Amino acid sequence: MKKSELIKKEYNREKASDDLKERIDTIMKKDSRKTMLKWCTGIAASFVIAGVAAVNISPSLAYALSDVPAVGQIVRVATFGRYTKNDNGYTADVATPEIKGLLDKELEDKLNKEFKDNANAVIAAFESDVEALKKEFGDETVHMGVDMNYLVKTDNADYLALDVYIVNMAGSSSEKHTFYTIDKKSGKLLTLKGMFKKDADYVGVLSKYIKGEMERRNKEEDGMFWTDEDEFAEGFKEIKPDQNFYINSNGNIVICFDKYEVAAGAQGSPEFAIPKETVKNIIKK
Repeated sequence: MKKSELIKKEYNREKASDDLKERIDTIMKKDSRKTMLKWCTGIAASFVIAGVAAVNISPSLAYALSDVPAVGQIVRVATFGRYTKNDNGYTADVATPEIKGLLDKELEDKLNKEFKDNANAVIAAFESDVEALKKEFGDETVHMGVDMNYLVKTDNADYLALDVYIVNMAGSSSEKHTFYTIDKKSGKLLTLKGMFKKDADYVGVLSKYIKGEMERRNKEEDGMFWTDEDEFAEGFKEIKPDQNFYINSNGNIVICFDKYEVAAGAQGSPEFAIPKETVKNIIKK
């Protein structure tokens, strides 16, 4: 089967209704993290109620613990709390990260509160969905699961980068990621726009590199990125000004996309490390 036909087959199988697509557009906005997490759990139930075929629940992804010196202090990322449930096909594993040792205690408290609030929202939504599904399906086994966890992407003397993700499993799996990158020396939470000089066209520069890399991967690595407009998928045009990102251990900006955002599901959640040479004229020193 041709690559384009494979992409089309998978896209048509996985794509949501127009209503759900509108909700996806809403939760992709940076200021909608809590809404996103509630939606992520709720959409799992939506898929089940709609009659989408169930799948096996995948194992939870690993979480990380790190202790690294930072300006004379120890920065730790550990699991503050964990909620698990396995009840006749309804499965949940929700881990809440907690950061300790940041120089900016106000930021530390703010982030930890956000992590806890989001985890509580996911748990509450999951329990509500389970209750509703049990009322509708009784003792019938209904496979629906949610997995919320985190990964430490970078932890060195300069940066702490954390990926808080949620995976829904019901009929098909969906993933949403939220990245946090902290400059340990300044104690500040970094933004993509803040990485660049004032009025720099960072969206255009990064987008041009990423599209070229997508096209290269499609050609050389049998990639499945949507780079051209066609009847079933919108081709990649440019990143959002507040696109998900983190800084890796080499100091490169890594631009991140969620599953199905720019490619077929076989690509997972794609990441693109931006060469320093690409941004040398626009990045802040």
